[in-house]
Amino acid sequence: MLSVPEALAVAGGTASLIGLLAWPGTRPGLRHATASGIASGVASALTQTVTVAATDRSGPLLGVHVVGVALLVAAFAAAGLLLAQTAYRGGLGAPLAVVTLSNPVAASVIGLTLLGERLRAGPTGMLLALAGATLASRGVLLLTRAAHAPPPEPPRRPARTARAQLPGQAGAKERLPGLSPEPAPTP
Repeated sequence: MLSVPEALAVAGGTASLIGLLAWPGTRPGLRHATASGIASGVASALTQTVTVAATDRSGPLLGVHVVGVALLVAAFAAAGLLLAQTAYRGGLGAPLAVVTLSNPVAASVIGLTLLGERLRAGPTGMLLALAGATLASRGVLLLTRAAHAPPPEPPRRPARTARAQLPGQAGAKERLPGLSPEPAPTP
């Protein structure tokens, strides 16, 4: 469980990183997607602190610690949602993949460094996790390149040749005197 100073330090560092990523520049969709994933990951990690603090029965249920960190969770969750929507303006492909990868990475970093979580997979599990992360990163790179590639040209159709239609041919509009209504002359 994070203490209030630790939660504030995480919030301040995350807010600074999100501010840098949201700064105007090139590839805003991918930067906003990264910021969204980080904000959502931090909200997830801070949720553990709220849950543990609210259920440990050592203090009041709605103590300053619980309410303060819960407000941070709400702020980062809302920021993650808004940043994701901003990132998706240019299409879903690459931004969705970046959000999907950056969210658990941010939550894992906080869990491993601040919340005392440990990896229990052993050497084989670690190699499999690294292989999966490598493949996922490769997929994101492929999506980002596909998102910025020019669209393929549509196939060309052969040009139609105009044919004159003679009266009596199928599709020709004939006007026979006295039988077809003619437009009335305008005065």
